[in-house]
Amino acid sequence: MNKHKTGMKVLLFAVCAGMAAGTSIFSYAAVPSSAAVSYMPGVTDSMSWPDYWVRNDAGADEVLADWRSVTALNSAMMAKKECQMYDLKNYRSVQEEGLPERLYASAVSEFQAYLNGKYWDAYGNVVSGDMMRRITDNIRNKAYNGSHAVQYGIVTKRADLRAFPTEEIVTDEQGDINFDYVQLSSVRVNEPMILLSRTADGNYWYGVTSNCGGWVRSDCVALCSGRSEWLGAWDLSEDRTLVVTDNRIYLEESNTDPEISGLMLTQGTMLELIPYVAVPGRITNRSPQQNYAVYIPVRQGDGSYAKKQALISQHYGVSIGYLPLTRRNVLRVAFNMLGDAYGWGGMLGAEDCSGYIRGVYRCFGLELPRNTTWQQEAPAVKYDLSGMSDAEKCQVLDGLPAGTTLFFRGHEMMYLGAEDGRYYVISSVSSASDPFGPGRIRIRSVVINSLDMKRPNNSTWLNNLTAAVIPYLMQ
Repeated sequence: MNKHKTGMKVLLFAVCAGMAAGTSIFSYAAVPSSAAVSYMPGVTDSMSWPDYWVRNDAGADEVLADWRSVTALNSAMMAKKECQMYDLKNYRSVQEEGLPERLYASAVSEFQAYLNGKYWDAYGNVVSGDMMRRITDNIRNKAYNGSHAVQYGIVTKRADLRAFPTEEIVTDEQGDINFDYVQLSSVRVNEPMILLSRTADGNYWYGVTSNCGGWVRSDCVALCSGRSEWLGAWDLSEDRTLVVTDNRIYLEESNTDPEISGLMLTQGTMLELIPYVAVPGRITNRSPQQNYAVYIPVRQGDGSYAKKQALISQHYGVSIGYLPLTRRNVLRVAFNMLGDAYGWGGMLGAEDCSGYIRGVYRCFGLELPRNTTWQQEAPAVKYDLSGMSDAEKCQVLDGLPAGTTLFFRGHEMMYLGAEDGRYYVISSVSSASDPFGPGRIRIRSVVINSLDMKRPNNSTWLNNLTAAVIPYLMQ
């Protein structure tokens, strides 16, 4: 049995004077904790710690899905076309003929939707046809028009996966450059990609990950010499895998190894662990004591793949192999991102609602689809809540375990439980009706709130719920 280290921080229940644990706050005002943290209405300081939600759960540490069942569920998701996933191991070895022209036509068609005077670039200018041509013409690389072998890539630093090969921004609010419609998803360090085409200027690759296709900067991807080297970088046994369970960790700064100095590793990143007996006397010119020794992928000057040894401090939240899938562990991993920024499609090194859920369950070996629509199609236990009254939805919620994912159109969240007749969730939220006053609020953070939170149309989250999925239980 693997020895797991969750790296979870000690839970300190700092409760305001005179406030009993679990007491709900109903006033529409920010409620400060002893550390001057503000909360959504009905949320207390004690609710902001994961163990609070399983304090009365005798089965909180029961393993809910073993590795065999997780693997079977991953395979079923990969095979279900509605999940829109890519089986990278069995991906065809020859690229489609004429792919650049099809990518160009698709990009032009998609870009047309932004040419109506209601979208802006990063400088506040209305998105124009000139901008579209400047970006899309770069896709037409004649060198990739014929059939040839695909190329195998490994991501060397967290990177954006884009709808178009550009860093230019398309936003629906003039000046709001923290929300970009060009953003599709993000890729973590050491994630594999199948690379299918390249821009004419060579600055972007078009490729696919396990759950999304898009354009990634060439300087963020290293090319493997072949399929064998590529598989060796990421297709690892559990005892050789180190999983990042914290929201993010950073390698130490180093003048001797600038390629990996200060590298950011986000939740769900999986690295090759160097066996204890093979750890050298010095790594990055340091002794390895109190550290995990790992391999980090790097991109060499010619773009090829190599790996460097690195150290990850023992105090970080990491696990040797995937964490045991228990309700307590799921919540502890989920709460590691509480208060972090919202990032549409993973932009700004952050996560949106579906990316947040994906990152949490990735720490347990579960590979979920990219977005909310596709995640609802996962072949897991599902409850259809559409058409139900609020009272009927509450009856269903009363029987669901913490960690269940809840959905309404455009958003998903993780269910926590009920307190004093209110139902609570944690999620990465973009915007909602302002609970502290009139109008709309851009939350743009991972927060806890009750399902009586309102949407901009003034209807409650509870009223809008359409589905509940227990993502780790096969149908």
